[in-house]
Order: sequence, then C-alpha cells, then structure tokens
Amino acid sequence: MRFFPVYCDHRFNGKIKIWCWWVPLLCCLSMACNHADNDNVDHPAYFEPVFQKIDLLAPGRKSEAFRILDSVYAGFPKPGPMDLAWKYRYKLDYYWLSQNDRFHTRLYADSILRVLSGKTDRPGYAVEYGRALMYIGDICRDEGKLDNAVSLYYEGRTFIQRAGDSCDMGEYSLRLAMVYYRQRKYNLAIPYFREMFGELAACNAKPFYRFCYQQGQLDNIGLCFDHQDQKDSAMFYYDSAMRYIRQYKAPFMKLPNQVMYTLAAEAVILGNQGSLFLRTGDTAAAEKLLNESVRINLLQGTEFRDALMTMGKLVKLQLAQKRFPEAREGLLKMRTALDSLPVSAAELSWRELQSAYYEAIGRHEDALAFLQSYQRMKDSLASLDDPFQAVDINTQFNYLSGEMELDLLKKQNEIKNIYLSVMLLFTLMVVIIGVLIWQYSKRSKKQAAKLESLNRVITRQNEHLEKGLRALEHSQQDNTRMLKIVAHDLRNPVSNMISMADFLQHYGDVTAEQHNEALHLIQQSGHMALELISNLLYMNIRGDIRKEQVEVDVALRYCVDLVKAKASEKQQQIIVHLFHATIWASREKIWRVFSNLITNAVKFSPVGGVVEVSMQMADAVVRITVRDNGIGIPDMLKGSIFNLSQDVKRRGTMGEESFGFGLAISKQIVDAHGGRIWFESEEGKGTEFIVELEKYNEANHH
Repeated sequence: MRFFPVYCDHRFNGKIKIWCWWVPLLCCLSMACNHADNDNVDHPAYFEPVFQKIDLLAPGRKSEAFRILDSVYAGFPKPGPMDLAWKYRYKLDYYWLSQNDRFHTRLYADSILRVLSGKTDRPGYAVEYGRALMYIGDICRDEGKLDNAVSLYYEGRTFIQRAGDSCDMGEYSLRLAMVYYRQRKYNLAIPYFREMFGELAACNAKPFYRFCYQQGQLDNIGLCFDHQDQKDSAMFYYDSAMRYIRQYKAPFMKLPNQVMYTLAAEAVILGNQGSLFLRTGDTAAAEKLLNESVRINLLQGTEFRDALMTMGKLVKLQLAQKRFPEAREGLLKMRTALDSLPVSAAELSWRELQSAYYEAIGRHEDALAFLQSYQRMKDSLASLDDPFQAVDINTQFNYLSGEMELDLLKKQNEIKNIYLSVMLLFTLMVVIIGVLIWQYSKRSKKQAAKLESLNRVITRQNEHLEKGLRALEHSQQDNTRMLKIVAHDLRNPVSNMISMADFLQHYGDVTAEQHNEALHLIQQSGHMALELISNLLYMNIRGDIRKEQVEVDVALRYCVDLVKAKASEKQQQIIVHLFHATIWASREKIWRVFSNLITNAVKFSPVGGVVEVSMQMADAVVRITVRDNGIGIPDMLKGSIFNLSQDVKRRGTMGEESFGFGLAISKQIVDAHGGRIWFESEEGKGTEFIVELEKYNEANHH
C-alpha cells in the first residue's frame, strides 16, 4: 500500500514533484519584497520568469536547470534575501525529494536560515524561515532523532504563525499527521490530515499548491482507514481523491510538469485501490489497476518510487498464482530500477520477494541467503523506527510549550528588573536635579536683580541707538533730496550751454580754428556735465516709484535712434530683434537703463564693431539682451561692476569719458522694479548684458 504525500517540503515514502515548490514560495517572496531596509531589496518581477522558464524543462534536465539558474544569479548584481532563498529552496527540493540527499538538503536549508536570519519580522521571511527549520526536522526524523525533529517542527510553527495565514499552517499539520502515521497511530493522524485539507481552503492565491495538497490529503486519509482494515471508508476516500483530481485538473493540463504530476497522482491512487482489491480477493481488478499504475509511474517525471513498490505487489501476486516466469521478469525489472535509484522500502520488498521466488522454484539455499539479507535489512530499518514508537508527540509538545512559557516568564522577569532599575535611577536623578534646581534658584534670585539693572541700561542704549539711526536716515534722505534739487537746477543751464555751443558751432559766423576748438570743448564739457547730473538724478532709487504701461520695443528703438549718430562715427552696425511687449514700469527710469546699456555697448566697441539688441519672452518675463564684440570686462572688475565707485570707470575705444555710475544706477532701477540684471563677458571678445522684467498683466497691475 502506497502512501502518497503531496507535501513539497518533506518525504517519507513518497513525494510531490519538485517543480510545485515555487507556488507557495512565490507568495512568500511577494510578501517579503514589500519591505526594504539596509538589506538588498527582493526582485520577484525579475526572478519569477526565470523559475517559470526552468520549470518548463523536462524533469530529467535538472542539471541544465541548475546551470541556467546559477548563470542568472551570477549575472545579477545584488539579489535580495528572498531571491537567494528562492534559489536555495529550488535546489533543496531536488536533493531532498528526488535524490534523498541529506547532506545537500541540510546545506541548502542552512543557507536559507543564514540569508533570512534577523529578518523574520517580515511575514514572508518568517514563513520561509519556519519551512527551512521543518526541513531540518525532516532530516532528523529520518535519522531517528525524533526529539530533535519535534523540537524543530514546533519552532518552525512559531515562525509560520507570525504570518497569520492558515494556508501556511498546513505545513505544520501535515508533519504532525506524518509523525502519527509513522507511529501507526492512524486514528490520531486522520484529524490532522483533515485539518490540513481545511486549511488549504485559504490558499486562493496558490491554486496548484492547493490542488496538490488537497487531493493528497484525501488519499492519505484513505490510507489511514486502509491500515485500520476499514475497507469501505478507505475506498470512499480513494474514490474521493480520484474524483477531486478529475474535477479540478483542467487548469493544470498545459504545463508539462503539472501534467506529469497529475498523472503521477492518479497512478498512486490507482495503486492504492489495486492493493485494496488484492486484500478483498478481486485479483483481476487489482492486477489491472496495479499494471496501469506501474505503466504511468515509469514515465519520466512521474512517481518512480511508487512504481517500484507497485511492481513488488504485482510480483507477489504472480508468485501466489505460480506465474514464475512473469515473477522472474518482474524481479529483474525491479533490480534494474533499484540499481539506478535505491529506495529502502522497495529494496526490502525485493529481497523478500526474491527469497520467496527461489523458495518456490526449489533453490532453497539461495532463498535462505536472501531471507537472511531481508531480515538484516528489516532489523536495521526497524531500529530507525524505534524512536517513533517511544516518543509521545503530545507530551513532547506540552513539554516544549512549557519550556517556551518558562523562557517567556524569565524574559518578562528580566524586563521587569530592568524597568525597576531604570525607575530607581530615574528617581535618583530627579532628586539630584531637584537639589540642583533649588541651589540654582537661590543664586539666580541674586543675579536676577543684577540682570534686570543691566537690562535697563541696555534698553536705554538701544533707544539712543534707534534715535541715532532714525536721525541718520532722515539726514540721508535730506541729502539725497537736496542733491536731486541741485542736480535738477543745474540741468537746465547746462543744457542751454550745450545748445548754444551747438548753435554757434553749426550756424554761427565762427571761422577761426581756435574758436571752433573752444566751442567743441564747451560742447563736450556740457555733455559730460549733463551725463553726470542725469546720473545724480537717478541715484538712490527706492521702491516707491510711479509705474505705468511701457512698450519695451518702442523704448528700445528710441534709445537705439539716439546713439545711431555716435555709432555712425565709429562705423558700427546696430542690429535689433524686437517684438511688441509691455511691462509695468517707470517709463523714464527704465528708459535710462536701456540707454545706459546701449550707450556703453557703442562706447566700448571698436570701430566697425557690431552691437545687437534683442528681446525674448520666457513665461511671464520679458528678457532684453544687449550684446557687443568690444573690449570686454576684465576679471578684476567683474565683482564690482555694479558698485558706485570711481574704480570701475574706463574710457571708450575712441577715448570717450566715463563716470562709472551708469551700471550701478541701472542695477538700482532694475532692482526697484523687482527685475534682474546680469552680464557675461570675456575680455577682448565682448560683453552681453541681460535684463529681465515682469510682463504687464492686467489682473495684477493697476
């Protein structure tokens, strides 16, 4: 009779296919990747397609699957903890379920514990950590160390419980059922198999995982009833398992591995039904079912171990019916299969059947030799089962639960002691601080009076300083106002002087060369005085200026027209790129800025130079650019070019006089309008001045 557990993580007398491992693990990985701390983050979107791809490989191509897997991980810079656990889990399942290799199984289980250590506060990590503990428990169980196995199962359950998902708790329920099954306490195993079947109902996110487990639990319950000789109940659950598979297998008949698993599950149930028919005496029906089971499970990728055990049942039937040639052929097939993949239970069955075969054909010495070999192996395997009979699982779990409660009480007691120590220390600190405060308060009362007296002195001094600052401010305002009045009063006579000099030079009857030179000096001095007076008028610009709508293109053309005569004298070309735009500004003051910049460009450009005046619109800002190819600004002057200082004054390319006030006044005007002015210059190659002013907006400007 064949027990067929569909549990991916453990193996007693059977296994589920290795490729079903990724279904529950995918859920864990998706839960774990939502957390990111100082560790590498997980990458389920990258690795999931890789595992889906290798799962499409034929079951016999595991070495190729391993090469693909190792290559992908080697090329990925920083796989996360669950990424690594996924790889270790894949290899662990192969070595445990397919090869029964305890060494590599333990190696990869320990690797999972290592990469997830310290991270089990995340539900997905805790589940996978608990499963790894249960794997190690399975190894201890098969080594006869049942006490260790039970402890590891219990510890694994505590981690799985943290996820709060009843689907994952099936891992624990199945292991308890299997321990009772190994102890032949079938009546105690049945409730746990049923409990797991119910817990699997919560596995909606893992349909194939649920399909594998639930059909297996129905078959397992049937086996338990079969062992208790309750034939009707056993057949009912075998039939239920077969109906379950046929009802729900349709979605899983696309991927080759899932198809092979489904066939293997059906074959195992057929074998169990055939065994039951053998015991009821219906040998014809039994032989038909057993042969079909063997045929399916000898296919690559199905349940090869089950095929070996079922072949033994067929040989036993053939010996009972004295069909010795068929029995001999069956024994040879079993031997060949066992040589390729040893299975302890099948090996034991083969030795017993080989002894019976030799006894039946009269080779008594050979029969005795195989009987003795059978007995030695049986005794050896029985010694491994002894711990299962000696251990009471309930007692063991109660003991472990008590141990954990005792540890918890000890930790709680330690925490209480720490709290008490902290409270005592805190109380002592409060007393010390109170004493220090009392002493300080006595001293502070004496110093408070001194501080109050000093504060009154400082307050009086501050009042005097504020009065002085206000007086200075008023004085500055008076000086500025007086300076503007003087400049305004001087402007008209100086203008008249210039006009007269112009008139005399062009229309007067002056023929002597010295008279013309004197008039030219009068004219030049007048222009310089007028420029100085204009600069004085625009100094100390404040924010309270009268603004109106100013058409920028009109103002710029006017300024260009004013300097064209001077540009012609220097054979310079002025290029304009303008468009209509309006700003909210003081017409007179903003014109002064444009005039200063264009005049400077002409002044500091060489004979035959080019001056370019352009406009751009950027969002709600009008940008005006004045560019020349003149002498540029030296690096030593760039930091002070906008300062009111005689140090920045320089002569033009034809000796034109400069006072050094124009750019400083321009910056004051632009700042007062809430705009920006800056420059870019390279000595010897030219200069570019840029002004940004806010565009007129009827909603905001009145």
